[in-house]
Amino acid sequence: MLQAKIYKNERQENGFLSSRKIETSNGSLLLLQISFNNAKLGSFIENTIIDLILTNSVSTGTDIYTHFGYLLERLNKYFKEIEKESNIESLSIFIGIVEGSTLHFSVLKNVFSYLVKEGKIVNIAEGMGIQEKLPQFSYISTGTLNADDKICISNTNLLDHFTQEDMFEMSNEKMHTQEESDSIIENLLSSEIREIPTDIILLFNPEKTIKTPLLATWDTTVLKQIVAQVKTQGKTFYNFCKWHEQVIRLVKELKARIDFNNKYLRSWLFGLWVIVCIGLLYVILGAIFTQKANTTIPEEYKNKLIEAQLIIEKSNKDMGNREVFNANIKKAESIIFEVRDKQVFLNDVKKLLSDISILKKQINGVESFDPKTSPSEYLFAGNNFWVNGIFEISKKLYFIGKSSLIGPYIKGGDVKKYNYPDGEEAVSSDVSADGYIYIFTKTGRLLRFYKGEFVYISVEEQKTWENGKEIKFFNSNLYVLSEDGKQVYKHKPGINGFSAKTEVIQAADIKDHTILSFAIDGGFYILKDNLSIDKIFRLPNYAKRSIVINNLPENYSLIDKQAPKFFNAPNLNYIYLTLGNSIWVFEANTKVYKDISSIKYIGQIEMVEGKIGAITVPKDGTIIVATDAGVYTVHFEVSDGKLIVR
Repeated sequence: MLQAKIYKNERQENGFLSSRKIETSNGSLLLLQISFNNAKLGSFIENTIIDLILTNSVSTGTDIYTHFGYLLERLNKYFKEIEKESNIESLSIFIGIVEGSTLHFSVLKNVFSYLVKEGKIVNIAEGMGIQEKLPQFSYISTGTLNADDKICISNTNLLDHFTQEDMFEMSNEKMHTQEESDSIIENLLSSEIREIPTDIILLFNPEKTIKTPLLATWDTTVLKQIVAQVKTQGKTFYNFCKWHEQVIRLVKELKARIDFNNKYLRSWLFGLWVIVCIGLLYVILGAIFTQKANTTIPEEYKNKLIEAQLIIEKSNKDMGNREVFNANIKKAESIIFEVRDKQVFLNDVKKLLSDISILKKQINGVESFDPKTSPSEYLFAGNNFWVNGIFEISKKLYFIGKSSLIGPYIKGGDVKKYNYPDGEEAVSSDVSADGYIYIFTKTGRLLRFYKGEFVYISVEEQKTWENGKEIKFFNSNLYVLSEDGKQVYKHKPGINGFSAKTEVIQAADIKDHTILSFAIDGGFYILKDNLSIDKIFRLPNYAKRSIVINNLPENYSLIDKQAPKFFNAPNLNYIYLTLGNSIWVFEANTKVYKDISSIKYIGQIEMVEGKIGAITVPKDGTIIVATDAGVYTVHFEVSDGKLIVR
C-alpha cells in the first residue's frame, strides 16, 4: 500500500488551503488537496467532498476506477449548482484514491503533481485541470508507483522555487533516513517558499528494492529441465548397456586394446571432452538467454503502454481540434490493441481504454445519466413489462407494455393494469390531441384506450389495417409507417374510425432506402437506414429536402438492434432521437418548419444502466425515460451550446 506524508510551511493567509489523507472503510487511501480564495466556502467544499466519498465507499471486488469516475460526476454536478451562487473560478482541487500500489487521481485548475522516477521529474497533472469557465473534473489518470518512485503533490509550482537537485534530494531515501528527508523538505519550504502558502503531499511506495545476485534473477526452470533431460538420457543409456551383454563385451575389448597410458590418446580424449562440455554449456546458456529474452518482452509492451498514456494525455489538450484529437486517439488505440493481443498488462489496458472512452464522450458531447443518482418514478413488477410507449396526459403517466397498459399513474399513487383484449401485443402507440391512446397491434389492428376501456377502431374501404411498425398523430390524422419501411400512410378521421390510406411519400424518394422512424411538425422528418434525414412537404406542393446535420460526433451510427425513434412536439424547441442507448438532442436552424434546412447536434444523454424503451418530453429540459428497469426523470440544460445533465 502506498503511503503519504503531508508537509506545510508556516504562513498567514486569508484564503483556504488544506491537504488531507484519510483511510476509507474499504482499505483504500483518500488524498485531498484544496486551495480557494474563500476560507468559509473552501471548508464547506472540503467537507462535502469527504462526506461524499466516505459515504459512498466502494465495496470489495468493485472496480475502484469506475466508481471514482461516478463520484467525480457527482462532484461536477455539485459544482454546477454552487457556481450559480458563488464565483469558484479560483478553486483548485487534487483528489486521489490509492488502491494498493496504484494511484487514481483527477484535478481542477492549478495543481502540480511531480513524478520523480529514475532521474526524471515529470508533472503528471499537466493539462488535466484546464477548464474554460466552470470548474469540472475532466478525466482520471491512473498509474502504479514502484519502489524508489515518488510523487510530490502541491498547490505551488515547486520547480519555480526548488532546483531539480532539491527535488531529487528530498525524495531520495537511499541517501537519507526518513527523518533526514522530513528535515530537508521542511527546510526547503521555510527557506525557499516563505511568502506563498504551500502544502506538499509526498506519496511513496514503502517497499524497498532488494538487490539480488545476477544468477538469482535468472529463470532456472530451463536449466533444471536440461539437467533432468541429461539425467534421463544417461540413465537410459546405462540401462541399455546393462541389459545388452554384446555392448558390454565390446566395451571391455576396446578397453583391453586401447592403451590409456598413451599421452597422445589421453590428450585427444581430453580435447574431445572439452568440446563436449563447451557444446553442452552453449546449449544451456542459449536456453537461459532465450528465457531471459522472453522475460524482457513484457517490459517492451509496458513501454508501449506508457507511450499510449502520453498520447492520451496530449489528446486531452487537443480536444479543441477534432481532427488532431481523432488522429492521436487512433494511434493510442492501435498501440493498446497491440498489447492487448499479447494478453499482457490487461488491467492497464482496461484503464487506458476507459480513459479514451471518457475523452471520446467529452468531445462527442455525451452526458451520462446513472439511475442510481435519481429515484425511479415507477418500478415495474417482474421482467416482462417492456415499455413500448410512455405518455403524459393531464399530468398523469401511462405506460404501454407488450400485452398490457399501466395507468394513470401519479408519483406515489396506486396504478391499474389493463390487459389488451384477445391476447393482442403492442407494436407501436401514440396519443391523439383529444387524449385518446391508440395502440397498433401485432395482428394489424388498432386499439383505442379511454377511461379504462379498449375499443377496436376500424378503417374504411380497407378489409384490414396495413401492416405497420410505427404510428404517429398530427392534426387528428393518423400516420402509419409501413412494416417494410418503404412508405408512410395517412388516415383521416372517418365516420366510424379512420378513412382509407393514402401515400405520403413518392416512391422515387425512398427507392434505395428504408425508413427507420419519422416525425411530424407540419412537414415529415424521415430518418433513413443510413441515418441521413430528409424532410417531406405535402403542401402547397409536394417537395423533398435533404436535411444537413451539423456537428455530428463519430458515434452517430446504428449500434443496436432496436430501431431508433424520433420524438418531437409543437411546444418543444429541440428534436429528440433515441439511438442505441442514448437520447440525442438536435436543434433546427429555424422555428419555421417550412424553412428548416439543417439541424445541429447539441449533445446526447447516455443511460448508464437499463435499456431505453420509450421517452416522452413534457418540456425542453425534462425527459421522462422508460427503461427495462423503471421510469426516470432526466433534467438537463443547454449552456454555451452544450448539453449538461443536472
